[in-house]
Amino acid sequence: MRFLHVADVHLDTSFSGRSERVRQRLRDASREAFRNAVDLAIHEDVHAFLIAGDLFDGERLSFQTERFLLEQTERLGDHGITVVYATGNHDPGAPTTGPRSLAWSDAVQVAPDGTPRRFTIHDHGDVPIGYVTAVGHDTDRVTDDLSRSLPVPAGELPEIALLHTQVHTSLGARDHHSYAPSELTRLCHAGYDYWALGHVHIRQQLSADPPIWYPGSLQGKSHTDTGARGALLVDLSDRAAPLVSFRPLAPVRWDTIEVDRLDHVQSLDDLEYACLDAWNQQRAEDPTTHGTEWMVRVVLRGPCPLWAELRTVEDQETLASELAPMMGALEVVLSTEGVHATVDLDEHRKRTDVLGEALRLATEIHQGRLTLEDLDPTSLAGSVGDDPASIAEYARSLLGEAEGEGELAMRLLNTEARR
Repeated sequence: MRFLHVADVHLDTSFSGRSERVRQRLRDASREAFRNAVDLAIHEDVHAFLIAGDLFDGERLSFQTERFLLEQTERLGDHGITVVYATGNHDPGAPTTGPRSLAWSDAVQVAPDGTPRRFTIHDHGDVPIGYVTAVGHDTDRVTDDLSRSLPVPAGELPEIALLHTQVHTSLGARDHHSYAPSELTRLCHAGYDYWALGHVHIRQQLSADPPIWYPGSLQGKSHTDTGARGALLVDLSDRAAPLVSFRPLAPVRWDTIEVDRLDHVQSLDDLEYACLDAWNQQRAEDPTTHGTEWMVRVVLRGPCPLWAELRTVEDQETLASELAPMMGALEVVLSTEGVHATVDLDEHRKRTDVLGEALRLATEIHQGRLTLEDLDPTSLAGSVGDDPASIAEYARSLLGEAEGEGELAMRLLNTEARR
């Protein structure tokens, strides 16, 4: 039995706050990624196409997406591929099977609520070759462990469980609401040959025996969805040796680069060269296929002679707009909170006040001679006076907030200037 495992498609995401051009491209990209998944399923001659929840992003469904979905699932049916769709927390559940009740083709099987449904998967000669047991979300805030409702499988054919869940120990679980939470040990001992999961957007294998996988989101939605996005191609022809391979399908990728060597820049051109150098290095480490489009977040940090300009909206917009075509990006957004003026740290490190103490402690930390634990940021407020012990304690607290010596110095110098 061979199948394609996708999750978290989030069709018709609004992408509010972005330009109309970017919003439309991102919405198109979600449909394009789904079409790519359908193309792959047909090309690989799979028997089933599994959707582990959050096919939609909410109750709104555009006419364009409605028509698109019905056409794509009909294509799968025309090639003898069964679609099994378990609703997620972003999908409306019973009594409908989508934002509006869609006229799905006979090839589409839906688990719209907490009642487990077991579907037989046939080969292209209509011979049973496996089973998919699916359970869905009937509301947008399911807090029960839906995995416990799945029956113990029995039989000589492969058994797959399809579920939208937050496995507590999964990477990135804290970034998602704890809907339909489940425990990994429970899944491992449930008797299924493969768990096709959705909800957590980071692609990951939670177990090898049996295979328990999140494919990650099909197309990234935000700058937290970095890395290649796509689907998992699974082959259970040999139940003792399952094969799982990732196939990138998303036309638009999200990425974040950090640029922290800005002490030499004296012009807009210098800034752009620094950003492009960091971008090219990242692409060399993580190359992509030709034609990939990008949503890029550039995080600027550290001392910079142009720090004042980087704090103004107009100059930020100029830099971002010029970087976008250079990077081949749909959009570039800047984060400049970590940029500060250049200061003579060696000179300030000799001081006998809070600034000097804090910089000396920072040096010890960087050299590995000091570790600060359980820092209390509430102690940042107020005056510490001239007592050396109070100064040292205050400096230790301050280090828990600052990201670097230069930023630390600027914070204290700015505070001093305001007095």
